[in-house]
Amino acid sequence: MTNSLKVIILAGTAGTGKSTIGDYLLKHYKEKYPHIQFIEGDDLHPPENVAKMSAGHPLNDDDRWEWLKTVAHKSGAKAREGLIDDGDEEGVSVVACSSLKLKYRDLIRMTEPNVKFYFLFLYASKETILYRLNQRKGHFMKSNMLESQFADLELPKVSEEKDTFIINMDAQTFEEIEDHVYSICDRYIL
Repeated sequence: MTNSLKVIILAGTAGTGKSTIGDYLLKHYKEKYPHIQFIEGDDLHPPENVAKMSAGHPLNDDDRWEWLKTVAHKSGAKAREGLIDDGDEEGVSVVACSSLKLKYRDLIRMTEPNVKFYFLFLYASKETILYRLNQRKGHFMKSNMLESQFADLELPKVSEEKDTFIINMDAQTFEEIEDHVYSICDRYIL
């Protein structure tokens, strides 16, 4: 049997709780996938990207290409690390990565063609996200950059773009959002 490599990408604008959901997924699936790992995509940005965002300037496509390739390679490598030697198990990793545009998602898929990428978009209104960003302390993404993220956001057409899901967070409690994510993972991914 061929080993299966799966990466769950928690996508969406800043302030949607990608990292928090990533931590919950790790705890929830640790028994089933003992080697599951989580990667914070923001940690993979090169220093010049972090400096640019810290100065309040949004990234452009050219800033993102190498970062997205790194996200694909690192998350694929973490999934490979999770494979069990008998060849029957799936290697799974989870990564927080905005993946705002279709061409970004396509680049990730093309960079690691032997990995199955699933994009779970955490989506909320600008007002909800602005409130959440204003509550954050010590993160390089500033609330004034939110407009650029929403301008770049191309939510997937889930009927056309394979292995994509949208979780609308507006008017939901965190527990409801968490349950929705688990439900998608259990039914379609894991």
